[in-house]
Formats: sequence, structure tokens, C-alpha cells
Amino acid sequence: MKNQILIILLICFIGCRTDNNKPNKQEEKKIKKQNKSVFFDDHGDTIKPQTFYLKNNYKLFIFPSKDSIGKNDILNYKIISKNFEKPFLLSEDLTQNHILYYEGIDFQNYFALHSNSGTKNYYFWLYDKHSGQEVLTDSYFKIQLDFDLKNELILYTDEDNGYKKFIYDIKTKTKTLVDIPKSFTDKQECTRNDYFEKSSYIKRVSDKYYFIAFKDCPLAVEFKVKKSK
Repeated sequence: MKNQILIILLICFIGCRTDNNKPNKQEEKKIKKQNKSVFFDDHGDTIKPQTFYLKNNYKLFIFPSKDSIGKNDILNYKIISKNFEKPFLLSEDLTQNHILYYEGIDFQNYFALHSNSGTKNYYFWLYDKHSGQEVLTDSYFKIQLDFDLKNELILYTDEDNGYKKFIYDIKTKTKTLVDIPKSFTDKQECTRNDYFEKSSYIKRVSDKYYFIAFKDCPLAVEFKVKKSK
């Protein structure tokens, strides 16, 4: 009789331990939800949500999710302020070289995101903090040359417009063509090549002109560009 009781207790003990090791339904749902919330790029690296604090009390939240039908992985961004909070689709392509990311380019009312798009170039996209919408959309592939955060200016190459160079004034929303003639480049050795413009930057600004300098040239070398009205 004692042996029978011991056997029954042993079976109960083993059964109870087995049941305790199994997750309950709530835990199973939690595990499944956690698994679904992990997103990967094409290299197998995890894409994690990121939060950035911008000027004028704006917050930028970049995060991956499933699309509306729960089929494809997408990347979103959300602009958050005291009176505004709205998510936007950022990209349907989670390929590592095409994912847009924030690099600290923060103007008063705008911010920029970047990607190399699988090339050696450094592309940027400009967004309005208040509306969350992309601006400067007359071309898609814009190669960054220089960001002047103090004067709120962008010097860039427009790949969709014959690789022309422009300065975009964020405050006035005007574009100025930067056309450096051969007569200027022939004057000094540091500009007698095909890549000198890639090292150009906005050195200073006056009421009527932008002054462009080049990292590979002496400081005295600069090109004056008249502002567009």
C-alpha cells in the first residue's frame, strides 16, 4: 500500500513539474508577439526602434513594423510635439543600403535623413517637423556636400538634374545654382581635377553672396555665388 502511494505521489510530482515548464496561453501570446516585433534587414541585422530629440521640442521616432495587411516589413517615422503626433511611411525597402537613418542634421523647423542607396554617395531627404512631410521634392536623389546649420543652408548635387550644384536656403525656400566655370578652376592646381567639387563647403555668407571654399585648397581660395531672389 505504501509503495502504491509513493508511486502516485511520484507521478503527480513529475506531472506538476512538466505542467509548470509549459507556458500558459498568455505567455504563449506574449512570446509570439515578441517574435513578431523583431525585424531584420537583408544582412540579418536587427532593425531597432530609435528615438531622437530635435530642436523646438520635437521628437523623431523611427521604427519598423508590418504593413496594413500584416504581410510585409516596413519602416516608419513619427513626429511628436505638444500638439502633433502622426506616423508616416518611410520606406518599404529594408535592404541595409537603402534604409534611411538620422545623422544629427537638425534645423529649426526641418530635419534630414540619409542613405547611401548602395553607392559611395551620401544622399539626403529633408522633412518638415510641423507637417511631417518631405520637402525639396523636385528631385529624389540629392547628394549632400555641406549642411550649414547656423545659416540654414544646404549645398548639394542634384543627381536628377544633370549633377548640377545648388544651395538651398531653408528660411527663404529658394534655390541658387552653383556653376563654377573652367576659368576659375584653371587658376589653382587644387581645382584642376574632376572631384574637387565633392570637397566644397559653404565658407561664409553675406547679404548678397554665398562664398564656396574647398577642403583640398588653401583657405584663400573661394568662389562667390550671387544669391537667387
